[in-house]
Amino acid sequence: MKQTITELQPRLTEHFMKLIEAGKLSHAYLFAGPAGTGKSELALFVAQIVFCTDKQAGMPCGRCSECRRIADHGFPDVVEVAPDGASIKVDQIRFLKAEFSKSGVEGTKKIFIISDAEKMTASAANSLLKFLEEPSGDVCAFLLTENANLILPTIISRCQEFELQALGFDELSEKLQQAGISKDKASLLLGLTDSLEIAIELSKDDGFAAMTADVWEWFKLIMTNDLRAFVNVTTHLKQYFSDRSRQDMLLDLIVLLVRDVMLLKFEEHGRTSFAMHHDELRAFSEKISTQRACQATELVLDSRKLQAINVSFQNILETLTLKLVSCYHE
Repeated sequence: MKQTITELQPRLTEHFMKLIEAGKLSHAYLFAGPAGTGKSELALFVAQIVFCTDKQAGMPCGRCSECRRIADHGFPDVVEVAPDGASIKVDQIRFLKAEFSKSGVEGTKKIFIISDAEKMTASAANSLLKFLEEPSGDVCAFLLTENANLILPTIISRCQEFELQALGFDELSEKLQQAGISKDKASLLLGLTDSLEIAIELSKDDGFAAMTADVWEWFKLIMTNDLRAFVNVTTHLKQYFSDRSRQDMLLDLIVLLVRDVMLLKFEEHGRTSFAMHHDELRAFSEKISTQRACQATELVLDSRKLQAINVSFQNILETLTLKLVSCYHE
């Protein structure tokens, strides 16, 4: 149930259709927004409008050779660059600069798409800046980012910036339920991502379901002041320590649990992520002080900092377990 870009960003797709129809496409744009808002899809959609040979009322047909090759990332006049490892290197920008100076292969126009633009090295960013200051030829560049604050202000000032907004919680929840996902499970998924596509993928992942169940069993032991929670880290949670992405997901789920407890201290009928366990979480929240609920959240966030400096993840979870038991019950 993947949304089309015209469904996800109807106003922006309409805006760019009109711009291109009027011949007013600028030389550089910055699309900023969280994952799942359609930044890459919008850039490719604009490219399809530019090169489509059978547009209907300004809309790319999606069927012609140009549209299909752009969608498959195989059109020579649409050049895409993404981070090589952790960053976009200066050599990648040099490649782009060389492409900037070349004429189109199948037409006069060229489009450049730079994903995760905030990951450009300083040298790469300065090299790109020179093009943005003095654009040459019939080219258009799209810079895509989840965090515009990490991009040089001088680069931003030379782009037209658009902030892409995700669908609201209620809209996303409704679409997930239409896809056959329960309302409670939708609440959990939307606590982790605002991408409809990622949420649906997670809902089908048996490993995610098992991790969620194991984290809940661990947290139940903590809520009941049962120190078997410490042993549970080794017997049940350790299987999720194998790679960083699973560690991140595990901590995300723990964050949601302590956040739910804190939320229910302030609002009895608040919208919880672990909605399937709402009554148990609410009953527990009534037994602890607001201060302890807030402290527990801080403890989990501190664990993220330890993970960032590569402290043993098992040590992090075992220490967090003991601290949460102490925080909630002493």
